[in-house]
Amino acid sequence: MNRLKHIDSIRGLAALAVIYFHIAEYATKRNLVSNEFEQYLFGFFTHYIDLGKVGVTVFFAVSGFVIPFSIFKFRTKPILSFAISRLFRLYPAYWVSLSLGVLFLFVLHDKPISPTVVLVNVSMLQQFVGVPNVIDLYWTLQVELIFYFICALLFAMKGLDDTRTVTGVGLASLAFALFLGLLRYFVERKVPVALPLALSVMFWGLAIRYHSEDRVRWRRPLVVLTVALVVVIPIVSILAYNKDMGFQETWYKYTATYYLAIALFYLLYRYVRITSPVFVYLGTISYSVYLFGPIVQERLLTGWGNGVFEYPVHVFIIATFLGTIGVASIVYRIVEAPAVTFGRRLIKRIEAGDSVSAVALEEPVRPL
Repeated sequence: MNRLKHIDSIRGLAALAVIYFHIAEYATKRNLVSNEFEQYLFGFFTHYIDLGKVGVTVFFAVSGFVIPFSIFKFRTKPILSFAISRLFRLYPAYWVSLSLGVLFLFVLHDKPISPTVVLVNVSMLQQFVGVPNVIDLYWTLQVELIFYFICALLFAMKGLDDTRTVTGVGLASLAFALFLGLLRYFVERKVPVALPLALSVMFWGLAIRYHSEDRVRWRRPLVVLTVALVVVIPIVSILAYNKDMGFQETWYKYTATYYLAIALFYLLYRYVRITSPVFVYLGTISYSVYLFGPIVQERLLTGWGNGVFEYPVHVFIIATFLGTIGVASIVYRIVEAPAVTFGRRLIKRIEAGDSVSAVALEEPVRPL
C-alpha cells in the first residue's frame, strides 16, 4: 500500500482541480473577476484548457490504475465480492451528497425538482434512463459503473489481465469514440463522446499499472494504447467539437485538455511522486471532496453573496477548499469509512462461508 500513496495524492489534487475550475467558470461567466491576472488565468482555464475535465480525466486514469486489481484479491466469489465492495464504497457518501444537494440546491432556493428525478438519482443510474443528474458531476460516477461492469465481465472471461484483451478493449473504446464523433459531426446533436474516451483512458491507466508490474510483457500494449490516444484524441475532438453547442466547446481545448491530463497523470505517477501526509490524506477523502465541492461552493455563495468577489477570487477558492475538506473529513469519518468497513466484513463472511462449504464438500464421508 505504501507504494501507492502517491496515487492517493493524485486523487486529491484532481478533486481540488475540479473545485477550482467550477469557481473560475462561475466567476468568469458572471464577469465577477476584477483582478487582471485572475482574468487571464481563468480565461486560460476556461477557454483553452478545461481544468475541471483535466481533473476528471486524471480521476479516470487513477480508477484504471487501481480498481481492476481489487477483484483479484477475492477468493471464492470474486465478482460478487467486487460488486459489494464497490457498492459500499460509492453509494453511502453519494446518498448523503444527493440528499444535501436536493436540500441546498433546490429546496432552500424554492427551485422545483421532480420527486421522480430524485428517486431515480438514488440508483446512480439516472443517465441510463434519460433522467438528469441532481448535481452535474454525477455523470462521472455512471462512467465508473460502466467501467466496473466491463472489468467484472473481462474477469469472468479470464481476460482482465490479458495483454491482447486489455489492448483490444482500450482500442475498441477509442473506435467507438470515433464513431460517436462522426455521428455528432453529421447530425449536429450532442452525443456522449466523453464516455468511450473516458473508458479508453481507464484502460490506458490499467496498462500502466500492469507495465509497472511486468515491463517486458506490457511494454507493447502500453505503447500501442498511448500512441492510439495521442493520435485519436485530436481527430475525435475535431469531429465532435468543431461546433459549439452551448458549452464553449472547441476542438483545440478538448485536445489540449486530454493531452494535459494524460501527461499530468504519467508525470505524477512516474516521476513526481507526492507522498506528503497532507496530500495523501486529501486523496483518502477525495471522493467526498469531489461530491461535496459544489454544495459547499453554493452554501458559501449564499452566505456571502457575490460581494465576496470584491476580493481576489482565489480568496473564495481557498475558503471553498477548506470548507469542502472539512465537510469531506466528517463524511469520510462517519459515512465512508464505516460503510467500507461494513462491506469488507460482509465480504469476509461470504468468503468464509463459501470456504467452509467447499471444505465440507471435499471431505470424504466417514462411516459411523
